Amino acid sequence: MKIASVAINTNIKELDKIYDYIVPVELEELISRGMRVIVPFGNGNKKLEAVVLSLDESETYENINLKHIDEIADYEIIINDEMLDLANYIKNKYICTTYEALKLVIPTTTILKRDTQIKLIKRDKDLANKYELLNHIEENFISIKKVENRIGKKINNSTLLKLKKLGIIEVKENISNGIKAKTEKVYFLINKDKALDFVINNKNKTLEKQCIVLRELIKDDKAFTIKEIIDRANVTKAVVKSLVEKGLLGESTVEVYRNPFDRNYYHSKVELNEEQSNAVKVILESHTNGNNVTLIHGVTGSGKTEVYLELIERMINEGYGAIVLVPEISLTPQTVERFKGRLGDKIAVLHSRLSDGERFDEWRRIYRGEVNIVIGARSAIFAPVRNLKLIIIDEEHEHTYKSEITPKYDAKDVAEFRISQMDGILVLGSATPSIESYYKAKNGQFNLVEILNRANNSILPEVNIIDMREELKNGNRNIFSQQLVEEIRNNLELKNQIILFMNRRGYSTFVSCRSCGFVAKCRDCDVTLTYHYYNNRLSCHYCGREYNVPNTCPKCGSKYIKYFGAGTEKIEEEINNLFPAAKVLRMDMDTTRKKGAHENIYKQFKNGEADILIGTQMIAKGMDFKNVTLVGIISADTSLNLPDYRSAERTFQLISQVSGRAGRGEKIGKVIIQTYEPDNPILNFAKEHDFISFYNYEIQMRRMMNNPPYTDILYVLLTSSNENELIKFSHEIKNILDRDYKNELLILGPSPCHISKIKNTFRWNIIFKGDVKLYYNKIYELFNYILKNKPIAFSMDINPVNML
Repeated sequence: MKIASVAINTNIKELDKIYDYIVPVELEELISRGMRVIVPFGNGNKKLEAVVLSLDESETYENINLKHIDEIADYEIIINDEMLDLANYIKNKYICTTYEALKLVIPTTTILKRDTQIKLIKRDKDLANKYELLNHIEENFISIKKVENRIGKKINNSTLLKLKKLGIIEVKENISNGIKAKTEKVYFLINKDKALDFVINNKNKTLEKQCIVLRELIKDDKAFTIKEIIDRANVTKAVVKSLVEKGLLGESTVEVYRNPFDRNYYHSKVELNEEQSNAVKVILESHTNGNNVTLIHGVTGSGKTEVYLELIERMINEGYGAIVLVPEISLTPQTVERFKGRLGDKIAVLHSRLSDGERFDEWRRIYRGEVNIVIGARSAIFAPVRNLKLIIIDEEHEHTYKSEITPKYDAKDVAEFRISQMDGILVLGSATPSIESYYKAKNGQFNLVEILNRANNSILPEVNIIDMREELKNGNRNIFSQQLVEEIRNNLELKNQIILFMNRRGYSTFVSCRSCGFVAKCRDCDVTLTYHYYNNRLSCHYCGREYNVPNTCPKCGSKYIKYFGAGTEKIEEEINNLFPAAKVLRMDMDTTRKKGAHENIYKQFKNGEADILIGTQMIAKGMDFKNVTLVGIISADTSLNLPDYRSAERTFQLISQVSGRAGRGEKIGKVIIQTYEPDNPILNFAKEHDFISFYNYEIQMRRMMNNPPYTDILYVLLTSSNENELIKFSHEIKNILDRDYKNELLILGPSPCHISKIKNTFRWNIIFKGDVKLYYNKIYELFNYILKNKPIAFSMDINPVNML
């Protein structure tokens, strides 16, 4: 008897255990470790998805009453030993259930779908009058969804259970993978000599089209799709079908991959300069000497991407694989263009904007070993690349590499774990490294490589700080300073391109009454509503709820309801008013919702089809446009004063990165920074492109305030729809924590979050400082015990990227 130990699909911690099932005899030769199966679970034998963690052929189980595995979920998705070890690392480090960790290494497009089906066993007129669904089912199984569509309402599980117990209906559940492999019909020569004889001896002009098809297939003796034959021979489908009927062509069905690339790419190999060549050399030598992690601090435009390409090419030549992470989906088109243009079809792309079918196919190409380079956003770190030896994390400072949903993993930590297991190389690259990474590099934990000059010897752009207070004094109430307007006009006349950065989308950032001070807020969230001109609606950027725009103040009835602040949509309108002849593009969440939108905007601007690109942080990083000579930062103050210890760092990084988009070609660049705090040291460090001075300033602040990297922060978020209960239990927990941990950890709070309500859920937090990793599990268990069966949820995160 073969016994499988499995982890079931649950996020309930109490059920997060290993369960044993008997492997049916007919499945013994098919089931292996890492395979997904369907098992009956609980008193009701509900069918659940599970992953086989181990198999035991011991006979000691013979007298134990175990359930049997129902079936195999899929034959192709098998989690290998490396990825099972990675899931175990995630589970232990980030405190989640086994299956929550396993889901990270299973392609999201293959999450199994559940379909409940019912059929009628016996008729009962009285019950049929009471339960309408009985009038819409027969003796054959039918999907519950179809029945719900017929009766126009949802059927409760309690109703199904009651009718099942009465013996009126039978209920079963089917579990299936919703994404299937794509197939196409292909046509091929059955007998090449016979086809050649037909072509040579044909005297009938009406059969000439058939001969053309045969000549094409004789020339390239392989299978072709119907589209390929039509394109090559300029014939109709009927011609191909007639050749099949004559027995000259064979027809079969083959699997084809869905292709997420809509064009061919070309990126010529660049000869590395001295700094780039030295970077490659140092990285490889450091790995040989046992230092597997290198931080590249390279100024914007220094050619870090060419260093990445050189490293990858060397790995490929030695038979190894690589993963390249980018922080934003908006960067993927450019990265793909460079990497695919240089390395061809050896690349797979993984990100959320691919269709389910495309992601399914890309994952299988990686899993099958057909490609050995993966480019993608955060989740691509879990790609099952064979012989993985190199991981590159570009713009490593970006907070998007940290997940904010359970499991709250950091892709950089996961990358370190994977390369340590494979004795590989991890390269972190940025013009503005995170404080933590640079601190590790300066203290010898990471290898440090610095590239201080731009690759093409162009100079960094001149940066001017404009005091918007002076603009107001001079009567300028426009969004743009006089100097920025003049610079835009000059650059348009010279046929140069311009980037305008505003890290808020929408038209106006809030709507307020000038009579009584009323501010329009979301009913479910403690945030102001943003006005969007394109649909004339107020929108909450946290829960997505939309509202009608009031004509009068809901509070006092005044007509003085006005729009304040500005977002990218307002910037676009103002630019169109000032420069009506200019072609303007906007890149933000509102303009990039559709598939392919990022790439379309990127290509248009790169090809010179637009003069001005307006955008949020999507345009701040990695974009390489040679004709951009002016960057305008409309409001540099947006992130400076947020209640987060990283606010200064993020502001410096964002300004430095967006400034780096200017002057990357042969033309000199200029940057205009508009601010109401012109003397702020962070802005002046960015003005001078002085990362080192910024780091020295910020690291002193971190030391004084005892913030990372000098300590760790454990952030506990408490949420509830009942505010009074939330406050009560928050203080109860604090009293227990003070009793047990006040000598080991600094405990701050409880206090309401900066955004105290989202989606009608109230939010409080408790913050711990100190060696929190030692106490993480104990604190988790304490919260779990106290809040069990209470109307309060909690989540924990070490060194979170968002403390709002």
